[in-house]
Amino acid sequence: MIRLTGSIVFQYFYDCGGEVNLSLIPARLGLVEQRPRRRMRILAPKYEHLGLIPLMGRLGEVEVEGHKLEVEGKIFPVGAIEISLILRFEGRDVDSVIRLVGMDERKVKSGGQETRLEEIARRYFEDLKRKIRRAIVLPYQATEVPETYTLILLTGSDPPLSASDFLTKFRKHAAGLLRGEVEWRSLSRKEVDDSLRSFLSYSNRDLILVDWYSTLIYEQEGYADDYVRMIELAKIQLLELKTYDSILDFETEKAYGVLRAAFPKRMGVRWGSRSYQELLRTTSELAELRVEIMEYVGDLRNILKYTGEWYLGKIYRLASERFRIPEWLSLVDKKLDQLQELYAMAMERLDVQHASSMEFLTLLLIAAIVLLEVIMILK
Repeated sequence: MIRLTGSIVFQYFYDCGGEVNLSLIPARLGLVEQRPRRRMRILAPKYEHLGLIPLMGRLGEVEVEGHKLEVEGKIFPVGAIEISLILRFEGRDVDSVIRLVGMDERKVKSGGQETRLEEIARRYFEDLKRKIRRAIVLPYQATEVPETYTLILLTGSDPPLSASDFLTKFRKHAAGLLRGEVEWRSLSRKEVDDSLRSFLSYSNRDLILVDWYSTLIYEQEGYADDYVRMIELAKIQLLELKTYDSILDFETEKAYGVLRAAFPKRMGVRWGSRSYQELLRTTSELAELRVEIMEYVGDLRNILKYTGEWYLGKIYRLASERFRIPEWLSLVDKKLDQLQELYAMAMERLDVQHASSMEFLTLLLIAAIVLLEVIMILK
């Protein structure tokens, strides 16, 4: 029987409803920058992280079903907060670890009450967001549902295993860990192959398996934190794309409503009326929103820049494909095009209304001149 040592990280990514100016976060919170460490060994990742550097810190500790979970918080400048619940274990068999992995799917006992890990994480998120509320700038409507994910970090095994042995001799074990499947022995070969198909290995002492539910990192060189950072950034990108998608849906539907109200079937919108003013405001908002979303999406497309580090780039691309980020980018692009068409339609109707109004004023002016001429003649 194989026994494993490592930790399980239950991650919860929340949208803040605006960008975060890290320089405005109170120093009393004790949060520090999470900068990548420089590596000197040949097999170590060598790169410069030019993208998101969060502020991070330990927020406390919580007891769940007799286990002590460390609570860690990270604040990213794009407007995301990550709350991690970290459970460490040593010398446990696969079945025991799988039960721990599945803690986020059931109610657990904490503080004498039944609750869920997500509810515990949300309390920490709301408390942290309240403390940094003055640092949140350029506000928008935040999404309520967090992105959740699980990391299984294995630092050792008994008996010791190489990465290749772990992947070949313990395939079902690994699939069970990734899916949190208690009945892992009954998994079909197809399901096992699907859960293990997205993997990378730099040396015989490290392995990373990326699945839609969780990521398993078997790493003995001490570079797991670099791999975890790539998964985090891909998840943050996914969270923000879903947020922008939700904003686009809401604003587009609101704009359609304004257009329908401003242009009833029998009468055109009256110049200077409330409907006309609402149309003007909506047209302006559509233009501003499209520019803002395009800037945000552009930043997300370039969320990372790698210098001489192809391996971390491969991990990020692997996670990006597994999380279907390219599909979300394509969806947001299509909605941006739809927003542009809606804006063009509103502008066209405004132009038509302006032209109609000018024609009416011209006819009115001509009629007034004719009337004045008639009066002059009669006099």
